[in-house]
Amino acid sequence: MKRIFTLLFAICGITVSAQNQNMVLRDQLAYPGQTLANIWGYVDSLGNEYALVGASQGLSIVNVTDPSNIFQVAQVPGPNNLWKEVKTWNGVAYVTTEAQGVPGLQVIDLRNLPSTNIPSKYWGPTVGSTTLQTIHALHIDNGYAYLYGSNGSGSSIQGVVIANLSDPWNPTVAGYYGQEYIHDGYVRNDTLWAGNIYAGHFSVINVANKANPQVVATHNTPGNFTHNTWLSDDSRTLFTTDEVSNSFLTSYDITDLNNITELDRFQTTPGSNSVVHNTHILNDYAVTSWYRDGVVIVDAHRPENLVQVARYDTYSGSGNGMDGNWGVYPYLPSGNLVVSNIDEGLFVLTPTYVRAAYLEGSVTDSICNTVIDRVHVNISSVNVTDSTNNSGNYKTGTAVPGTYTITFSKAGYQSKTITGVVLTAGQVTNLNVKLYSSATVSVNGATKTSGSPLGAVKVTLESTSNTYNFTSNTSGVFSACNVLGGTYNVYASKWGYKSYCASVTLTTTSALNIELEPAIYDDFINDHGWIVTGNATTGAWERGAPKGTTYSSAQSNPGTDASTDCGNKAYVTGNTGTTSSDDDVDNGFTLLTSPVFDLSTVVDPFVNYYRYFFNAGGTGSPNDSLKIMLNNGTTTVIIETVTDTSAGESTWVRKAFKVSDYITPSATMKLMVRTNDASPGHLLEAGFDAFQITSGSPMGLAKMNGLNTYSVYPNPFTDGFEIAYGLTGESAIAKIYDSRGALVNEIKLNGNSGRERVEGNFPAGMYLITITTITGETSTLKVIKN
Repeated sequence: MKRIFTLLFAICGITVSAQNQNMVLRDQLAYPGQTLANIWGYVDSLGNEYALVGASQGLSIVNVTDPSNIFQVAQVPGPNNLWKEVKTWNGVAYVTTEAQGVPGLQVIDLRNLPSTNIPSKYWGPTVGSTTLQTIHALHIDNGYAYLYGSNGSGSSIQGVVIANLSDPWNPTVAGYYGQEYIHDGYVRNDTLWAGNIYAGHFSVINVANKANPQVVATHNTPGNFTHNTWLSDDSRTLFTTDEVSNSFLTSYDITDLNNITELDRFQTTPGSNSVVHNTHILNDYAVTSWYRDGVVIVDAHRPENLVQVARYDTYSGSGNGMDGNWGVYPYLPSGNLVVSNIDEGLFVLTPTYVRAAYLEGSVTDSICNTVIDRVHVNISSVNVTDSTNNSGNYKTGTAVPGTYTITFSKAGYQSKTITGVVLTAGQVTNLNVKLYSSATVSVNGATKTSGSPLGAVKVTLESTSNTYNFTSNTSGVFSACNVLGGTYNVYASKWGYKSYCASVTLTTTSALNIELEPAIYDDFINDHGWIVTGNATTGAWERGAPKGTTYSSAQSNPGTDASTDCGNKAYVTGNTGTTSSDDDVDNGFTLLTSPVFDLSTVVDPFVNYYRYFFNAGGTGSPNDSLKIMLNNGTTTVIIETVTDTSAGESTWVRKAFKVSDYITPSATMKLMVRTNDASPGHLLEAGFDAFQITSGSPMGLAKMNGLNTYSVYPNPFTDGFEIAYGLTGESAIAKIYDSRGALVNEIKLNGNSGRERVEGNFPAGMYLITITTITGETSTLKVIKN
């Protein structure tokens, strides 16, 4: 072990001093040959302060009473393992590890400190039918230890084992909950706020009856990888972290568990893809370890407006990655922070807690007074930026009170700069502004079905630079007076209806009349309530525009949605792009479940969809699968199983199945799409799109008797593409339109089958290909130019 003196670190730290704010380094301790995990603190009977450091070779007990002259008192040997978590209760420390072959929880008696006589033992009871061994994390509240991510209760991924600490040296099992994996959690007054990392949500669990915990509520978090939870001092707000790239510290109003509401999201270095780890709350400040960004303190006393007020970067690198700052403990009586960096050792920091000076308000259109979203708000000199939300509101602030110049800007509007704005610590300055544009137009819209008004329809206007979202009212009406003029793709959808898509050019005053056809259909241009569950550690289903991936320079994710539907979105397993390992479904399954639909009155229903599947790499032959299933309320059946030997790997494949061949249609049908990473693991990706129920025949065939098959490859394309077709003895015309609806090319398709090459100077964007047979039967597919 090696001391690194404050002066030396201060000299080395000059390069990152601009990143440090309201926090001072006091001392640092290196751990040669060891890595550090999480950290806790302790105060002995004499008032000495200690850092309890989860080092890879055992718990390191460091005296930090003099923060400028810290020293290790002892290191209690433990299993050599990266993962260590530690908490204390009544003079005893409890240390968890994921080391194999170790009997459960390490119990360390600290009551002899400052003496180095520190007894230690292990506690590994039988829980269910299994001896407790590995434990990922723990929390202690009111004499009970909650042990997360253990192998107890007969499973390798257990929820929580609850230990009674009425005798701190001799824990006993009080109960367990094993319905879902819990990675970490926070407990107060018999309520557990669990981080269900693989499910992507936190759950609220009543643990008053330790032998029979009950889930009260769940709520998804922004990164769908819920790592850590912590309650505000008044128990009205929950804070979470997601251990993923580009993650957030997020706050929620939990006063009504039937209506949990997200309040705000915070990032310390937006755009860097950095990863947040653990947060703790102290006096309404969130003190957070942020891997490569170090320690960050956020003023959270207004949880709807999280503002950074202090930071110290303990790591020389930046951006995406899970090295650097693992944990921070903020509860020592001195107020000093003890910080564990994985490879850089123990840091002791002295923070200055200040209240934020808040700036809040709204931005509206100066002509029609409607709200404007995505307006850029900048506070001069401190380089604090924010944007207005869908309601036209913004909330931001700074740790430095003073007089500022505030600038509001958005493309298409005249920017506005306001000088002399006074921001005061602990206070809110309200600033509402109006922006003028000479380029906006009025849009009046109506959504209907069979000529009658249809409400609650989601409508999107989308161009290369602007997006506007509406929901029609009960009369089927939506409107706006501040849409920037130009050409837009129009998408409209509602569950129980076929999506509408068109291209329009908006000038002056424009009327949009949208007619939706009743159908059991979803092309995922909007979210209509499909549910994602499962235990895969990565690669959960998500809705979005697919980002292409490759494996050994070949396509694995095709990088586009199915070509026959509206918009460009689908459900895919992970969506970060680049290589197949970035999106790989790993260590389990992910399940996509549709809303309920009624087939009781549909004559001879067929289920139709597009799917893609990719499986490669790993050891041995690929053995993963994609299964599409139907459930009629009582029975679940598999209608298709896809493996690496199935045709069309890494391409969208159209499938259709007669429902009654597999299951009795009912009024309470669901479709489920499950992909599973079997052991041993291989690279696995999948996609699902263009779901539709048809009557009497698969989709398209009733209207397309003359045109049996067609496809476009490659899609998306760079230089050109081919239309492959199969006809029943008829000729056809393929017309290619750009997103504005302008005809850009026309090709005649002759013979029973063939391939026609299409080349030209196509600008980047989406194109629609309308294929019309000689008898007038038509179909449309979509192609994208990169």
